[in-house]
Amino acid sequence: MRKVLTIVSVLLVLVGCENTRPIKSDGSISFASQYNRSLITSDVDLREQDIKLFGAYTLDGNTARLFDAERLYYNEGLPGWDYDNTQYWIAKAAYRFCAVYPYEAPCSFNDEEGRVVFGNYEATTGSPDLLYASAKRDLAVEYDVSTVPLRFRHACAAIQFNLINASNATLTNVRNIRLVGLQNRGNFSFDANGAVEWVFNGEALGTSSQAYGGACTLPSGGLPVNLNVKHSLYDGGALLVLPQSVYKTPVTLHLEYIKQGDADYAVRNIELGYLTGNVPTEWKAGEKYEYNLTLTDNTITTEVRVVDWIDHYVDL
Repeated sequence: MRKVLTIVSVLLVLVGCENTRPIKSDGSISFASQYNRSLITSDVDLREQDIKLFGAYTLDGNTARLFDAERLYYNEGLPGWDYDNTQYWIAKAAYRFCAVYPYEAPCSFNDEEGRVVFGNYEATTGSPDLLYASAKRDLAVEYDVSTVPLRFRHACAAIQFNLINASNATLTNVRNIRLVGLQNRGNFSFDANGAVEWVFNGEALGTSSQAYGGACTLPSGGLPVNLNVKHSLYDGGALLVLPQSVYKTPVTLHLEYIKQGDADYAVRNIELGYLTGNVPTEWKAGEKYEYNLTLTDNTITTEVRVVDWIDHYVDL
């Protein structure tokens, strides 16, 4: 019954227009998702979550909303992506689609601009992997009612810190980990043409912030003296951060650690924006940066490299 009512409502909107009939039978609008450079490690992870879909079409100079935060879910019975409010292609209309993962992400959609806007997104340890996708289809130019591919990309950057113990004693504990001077909250927007923008919203994290605070859970017995052994500073493996400049900025990694035989914790503040050598000047969306921190008896040396995220280009 819902599909019948949807078709009737579309017809009512288009009364008086020529050649604006819905394309019925197998002409229902369908979607396939693709994703790349994301923290999701398998297609199963994406299938187990829902996707938020927006869409609008323009015909004879008039724009109308087609999907309004529609829930896309994976239907094993098809198999493929499905939604409840079935819509059909309209001849000679121009379409714009935008999709967001996760479904719960708060955002709004502008019909005329085909733009999605997020407000106050906060990147923290364990925050959801923010993915976005967009697509266009103009039936007046190219008669194409095939499945629409939603190619997901990552809105944030990712960083990972690894500890390597090259001292003469076992590293027994790490505590009070935090990033200082980081822009950690902002507004994100993207449109069907692929234009993306981040605008910071708020002040950089201060010295009292504990957004990345906590202790590092080392292997049983600590981290031994072995250059081939390294341990991720955060159990989650990677942190999502807003894309931003880090060159000559006060972005600092603060950590405290103790080695076997030491009387007290050593306190270190590593200024990421002032590292020398072949280091990134900015954190870019869709890229992952690995910071290898090598502890010697008195110092820490840092190596930074850009590493690939797991890439997926398969239709789901």
